[in-house]
Amino acid sequence: MHDDTPENIKAILDGLKATSELGRNLEEAKIWENWASIVPAPYREISYPLRVKEGILTIEVENAVFMHKISYVKQEILENLLKVVPREVVEDVRFSLEDE
Repeated sequence: MHDDTPENIKAILDGLKATSELGRNLEEAKIWENWASIVPAPYREISYPLRVKEGILTIEVENAVFMHKISYVKQEILENLLKVVPREVVEDVRFSLEDE
């Protein structure tokens, strides 16, 4: 017999998050939502998360001087990232110059 009992929407969404690209995208979205707590000042004002690809977060930086300086806090950024998203989502960070 077919069970016509409605399934709990939370259970459906949890299943989708665990087994689909939707779950990964939702985890990645936490980076943008928590940017102010991930990157220390003054770098958060001159940088932003560009994309996550194959576990690497690319952070775009306004200019070469700040790109050099932000590299000194890379480990702190990684530690803060891991408080927000699991290592399976982001395992490393790369910096890129903003396109002009």
